[in-house]
Amino acid sequence: MPTLVDALARSVAEHPTGEAVRLRGSSLDYAGLDRASSALAATMREAGVVRGDRVGLWLGKSVETVVAVHAVLKCGAAYVPVDPAVPPARAAYILEDCAVACLITDRGRLDLLAPDARGPGGDRSGTGDWSVAVRLVVVVDGEAAEDTGDAEDTVDRQAADSAAPPAVLPRLGWARAALRPVPAGFRPTPVTPGDLAYVLYTSGSTGVPKGVMLSHRNARAFVDWAVEEFRVTSEDRLASHAPVHFDLSVLDLFAAAATGACLVLVPENHKALGMALNRLVVAEKISVWYSVPGALVRMLDARNSGELASCGLRTVLFAGEPFPLKHLRRLRGALPGAELYNLYGPTETNVCTFHRVTDADLAPDRVAPPPIGTPCPYATTTLLDANGRVVPDSAGAEGELAVGGDSVMLGYWTSAGPPAEPAPVHRTGDIVRSDGAGTYTFAGRRDHMVKVRGYRIEPGEIEATLLALPEVHEAVCVAVGAEEDDVRLEAFVVPRSGASVDEARLRHHCALTLPRYMVPARFAVVDGLPRTSTGKADRRALADAAARSEEGPCPPES
Repeated sequence: MPTLVDALARSVAEHPTGEAVRLRGSSLDYAGLDRASSALAATMREAGVVRGDRVGLWLGKSVETVVAVHAVLKCGAAYVPVDPAVPPARAAYILEDCAVACLITDRGRLDLLAPDARGPGGDRSGTGDWSVAVRLVVVVDGEAAEDTGDAEDTVDRQAADSAAPPAVLPRLGWARAALRPVPAGFRPTPVTPGDLAYVLYTSGSTGVPKGVMLSHRNARAFVDWAVEEFRVTSEDRLASHAPVHFDLSVLDLFAAAATGACLVLVPENHKALGMALNRLVVAEKISVWYSVPGALVRMLDARNSGELASCGLRTVLFAGEPFPLKHLRRLRGALPGAELYNLYGPTETNVCTFHRVTDADLAPDRVAPPPIGTPCPYATTTLLDANGRVVPDSAGAEGELAVGGDSVMLGYWTSAGPPAEPAPVHRTGDIVRSDGAGTYTFAGRRDHMVKVRGYRIEPGEIEATLLALPEVHEAVCVAVGAEEDDVRLEAFVVPRSGASVDEARLRHHCALTLPRYMVPARFAVVDGLPRTSTGKADRRALADAAARSEEGPCPPES
């Protein structure tokens, strides 16, 4: 199996003058992307970055970010992207936990990591030993005047005097690090499909982020299938909406690189603006789109959503959370000729099941979102009961989905590095229902399911019921209470623009449709829902808002 480095090399050979990556008016062709990433890789190797190292990326999405990703892989290293909006203390924790050998960031974020940096409340927010293993910092917007000198010489001097800790980290501006001539005879460091390619940090159940280790094989299994399934070619223009620390970005980055397609980056300040996204899709002639459903809903809500009728979208992919059916019907109406796909898979498995949306999925009498579909060819799936025993797969069978195959992660990051053998199977924590013919329907998260008076409840069913009301635009239901006999359900509802919604109407509708024990104890009508950095509804923030209020749910902090 080829690696992610091989994907770019092929496109450079076949499409050297093809546009590789674009952001507003700035772009690189494939020859330029290859040249800049090779120059940066050479700089990092001279500073001591070797195969198996990790390189931190803490910066917003840009052409330089894409260059950096490919440069890290050419070093035989793994990139560790950090949420651009994460607090400095969390960024420092990730960089320290992964013992990054190099950090690529911008000047503002680097300043936030300084030992004397302080948060808004005066707390030290950038402290930590994140810099212990760092051999080089590349500052994307740095000037040559800020360089500490030749990186290789600086590192050699420090190594010669082990008693003298590096008070000042070797630092280079982007121009000296990536726009330099590529050394004669430069070749990417050889890697194997099983080598670590990137580490994505996700929220841990203990509140401490955990790093998901993914190999070249893991990524290529998914990307190669997607290229074939969605017929991606060098003529396509792929929108890159997801931030690099979110697993959805893997398809954008590497499907483009593998085919010679153009990767069109969505500007950071456009991601949550429906009108701007619609204009981008039309102006940039986007043909393939991949995002969380929330981004597509914002595009449909925008005043200029009619512009989508004249856009060139042929394939729309969505993943990350269920797509409310009422909004999926609107998407079909706005893009009648586009193929719509529901992709499913946690970070630990990449995408492992998929479903092409059909007319039957959008039938007027249907309430539930479309299925998550059938397993991808590289994935094996099994249903497990609460005790981890296999549930026979038959019509109506329900259980936790476990996934095996080439796309399953190597494991979670520890100081010992990747395990000798990859994880054979991953328990997703998601409950699915089988139709007995190989198609699954998402039934809910095991950790979202709650018990109220002994009844097991999936909040998603309550949300779907609320969304059936024409005046309800968005709905999220959360459980509040630590003890089972004290658990209550509280719903947050965003009305449709111009519509009026009151609690009595919501309660009456739920009572007509749901068992009594599933009717939320309280309802809050809010202007909008808080979002995570990946665009999903922030359920934790909503639950915290509900828990803070004794009289009823209070508006969440966005």
